[in-house]
This record gives sequence, structure tokens and C-alpha cells, in this order.
Amino acid sequence: MAITKDESNWPIISLSLGENFDQETVEEYIAYWEELLYRQSPFGLIMLHSSEKNVRPERAVTQLYMNWCKRNKHEIAQYCSGIAVVMQNAKLLALYKPVTAVSTKRTYGCPGGAFAKEVEAVKWLEEQLAQASSVAKI
Repeated sequence: MAITKDESNWPIISLSLGENFDQETVEEYIAYWEELLYRQSPFGLIMLHSSEKNVRPERAVTQLYMNWCKRNKHEIAQYCSGIAVVMQNAKLLALYKPVTAVSTKRTYGCPGGAFAKEVEAVKWLEEQLAQASSVAKI
């Protein structure tokens, strides 16, 4: 199993892809996304970035994932209230924080943010879920 997931705080899910974003990891990640979308219930996703170094995955692996995201963007946007990336590496956080919201919206169709601590990510996702819930009731 390449990914580690924790649904104990549902509808907020913590997910770690480990060190390698390889073919096995991306296939498992896509399968998990499909499971989440199949539930047809709002959720928020915390991506725990564990890698100290930012290693680029193989182009084919990235393309497989990006193609899946394009095909499923509407459905992701419908159920995923936000994706919070937690990066404990201060240099990576400084690099990604300014672009995370834009790239997440473009790729997934939902809000995104980068955070230094998981507790900050949970608070932000709780706000996103509450906002999505209030919009759904209108």
C-alpha cells in the first residue's frame, strides 16, 4: 500500500502519498479518489507532504493523474470542499503557499491552501465545509 489514509475525522481526511509518486501510488490514489466521489458526500482533504526534497514524478505518471483529474474535475468540485497541503519544510512551504490556491482550483475545481501545521489545515477545511454546507442549503 503506497498511500496512508486516515478517515477518523470524517468528513476531513488525512492522506499521505509517501515518498514516491510512482505508477503504483498514482493508481492507488486515483482509486481512492473514485471511492470518495462514489460516496457523493462533501469532504475535505489534507495532503501530508512528507518528502523533504521535491522529487518530480515520471512524466507518464503525472500525465495519467492529470488526465484523470481533467475527466473528473466537475465531480471533484462538487464533493471536495477543499484540499489543504501540509508542508513542514519551510522552504517548500514558502515556494508553494502562494500558488497552491490557484493550482488547486485549476486542477481540481475546489479551493486549496498550503499550511505548516495539520491543525491549521483542519481549521481551514472546517471553514470550507461549513461554507459549502451553507451554500448547499440556499
